[in-house]
Amino acid sequence: MPALLVEIGVEDLPAGEAAEIAQSFKENVLSGLKEARLPHGEAHLFWTLRRFSLLVEDLAEQQEETIEEIRGPAVSVGLDPQGNLTPAAHGFLRRYGASAENLVRRLVGEKEYLFLRLKRPGRPTEEILKELIPEAVRLIPCSKYMRWDGGMPFLRPIRWVVALFGEKVVPIELAGVSAGRRSFGHRFLGHPLAFSRPEEYAAKLKEAYVIVDPKERGEILQRAIRAVEEEYQAKAALSENLWAMILGQTEWPNPVVGRIPQAFLGLPEPVVVAALREEGKFVPFTRGGKIAEIFLGFAEGKGDPEVIRRGYERVVGIRLGDAMDFFAQDRRRTLESRVPELKGIVYEARLGTVWDRVQRIRTICGVLARELSLPADLLDRAALLCKADLLTVMVREFPELEGVMGGIYARLDGERAEVAEAIGEHVRPRGKGEELPETPLGIALSLADKLDGVIGPICVGELPTGSHDPYGVRRRGTAAIRIILEKGLRLDLFRVIEEVRREYPGAEPAETVKKFLWERLRAALEERGISYDVAEAVLSQMDGDFLGVWERAQALQTLVGRQDLVDLATAFSRVRNITRGYAIEGFNPDLFQEEAERKLWQAYLAAKKRVEEAMADHCPAKALEALLSLKAPIDQYFDDVLVMCEDPKLRENRLGFLLALSRLFLQVADLSRLVVPG
Repeated sequence: MPALLVEIGVEDLPAGEAAEIAQSFKENVLSGLKEARLPHGEAHLFWTLRRFSLLVEDLAEQQEETIEEIRGPAVSVGLDPQGNLTPAAHGFLRRYGASAENLVRRLVGEKEYLFLRLKRPGRPTEEILKELIPEAVRLIPCSKYMRWDGGMPFLRPIRWVVALFGEKVVPIELAGVSAGRRSFGHRFLGHPLAFSRPEEYAAKLKEAYVIVDPKERGEILQRAIRAVEEEYQAKAALSENLWAMILGQTEWPNPVVGRIPQAFLGLPEPVVVAALREEGKFVPFTRGGKIAEIFLGFAEGKGDPEVIRRGYERVVGIRLGDAMDFFAQDRRRTLESRVPELKGIVYEARLGTVWDRVQRIRTICGVLARELSLPADLLDRAALLCKADLLTVMVREFPELEGVMGGIYARLDGERAEVAEAIGEHVRPRGKGEELPETPLGIALSLADKLDGVIGPICVGELPTGSHDPYGVRRRGTAAIRIILEKGLRLDLFRVIEEVRREYPGAEPAETVKKFLWERLRAALEERGISYDVAEAVLSQMDGDFLGVWERAQALQTLVGRQDLVDLATAFSRVRNITRGYAIEGFNPDLFQEEAERKLWQAYLAAKKRVEEAMADHCPAKALEALLSLKAPIDQYFDDVLVMCEDPKLRENRLGFLLALSRLFLQVADLSRLVVPG
């Protein structure tokens, strides 16, 4: 089967966004192929700052044939007593242009119907691709959309399009650009080129000085970084963001080592690192906890290494000289003296100023100090000062140093070490892979900061929808949950939200915030290897103890695959099904008539004691083991006891007992949500 190649050539993409745009394009195309019932082989993603492309192996040349069944009239209406078609059945066939041989009989519930069984031939792949590829590009989420010459909104102008299915060009048009087989090599070293078939794509671009495979490009960068580390006995200060920048900014990387003047090595390490990272080309290094005297840059293409090195060192010297001036200016004032000026910085029109935000963070910190048994005075002091560095020159020039510089300046101002550390840690984690805060006050302050960034926007109606999340609410919600789970914070998050909700404007109730974070928790569980049905089971009852939910999920996940869990889930499903829709409180054991009722009641009492003790000790694994003991008595109960008996008093008592049993299970998990074999 032929391969598919699609390359979208663009003006330079932001280095930090190129990978995400390419990945989104791949996901959109593959999703479209799956929806179109087009089987295919392996898919290879390629991208640089000037292009993103996808090569799909062994793509079917036509959709798979489908069989569609359409329900028609009931058999009693469509067939006469002799089995002949009635006018109603003939009319049904005419409507779809079908004949009687396409009819089959199907039982739906207790009634039999005529169904029309139609074969739908598949469309040619080339025809589908004409619609699928433009739609895959259109659905790519961008940080900013701009409308270019062809009228199609995108982050950057589209300059060329390659679309090959086998050796044929797929006739599509994007933003006024018609697809062909012509592409372009490196901006300075390369040349225009044309592909006769998809398989030659990466090799031909390499001949034109473009390493289009990000994995291969990354290996070149990593080898250069390791070589510098070994030669100079230093460690690369390589963040996730910097890696994305250097990976995304060159098509033919050329490593060059430069040196930092001795005069600048006395600056705080984060300042030097930020100044070097700002250009996006420079990897800083540390040695023995201090900044090293060398850096690594990556030039685009070939050139005289000595000339490039001098140019890089000149740029670095200027930026570090500026940073030294910024540091000196900032040290003329204390952090505390800057706090009142936060009243002049608008955070968000409806949510007030940064000062207002700080006051809300202080309120949240007050609740967290109580919940987590932390020194309230020190946490409040850290919260008061945590945003003051926004008014410093250093943070205005290097926004990524927010919090970090606050911690440095607080320490130099003579603040308590715990306060300075909390301020320095409170913005962490900024991204998915960034380290969490380490100190107790830093953990609490960071959590308060993230919660404010979730509660505030949601309360004023900015609940994220689809790709729309201008306030980063999802990112902050995910960070808050990560802090709770990975730092083992035992608190009722829902109670915290309810308690601080009055501090926020807007009409959305606290319940909206809780539901949003509950869904973020679902995603967090699945990211951590919890299967979707186990996640459903532990999330069936909303509970503000997110750490407890995580512990229950882990305990249940370890039992998946065990036959006794499958049997218990099946038994509990019978309990849930028969009690669904009832809200009966309490039961009277004296009304039990059958021996199976009394046995299950005794087993229930024993299990209830064990479950409550285990849950109080935060040992859900023991609680699950206690519930496993109920499987046999539940089965016996349903074999011997008629729950929905004619006697209303007896029926209500039995339902009340089963509801109490159900509530016991739900303290741990709704096992009826588990997917069981058969």
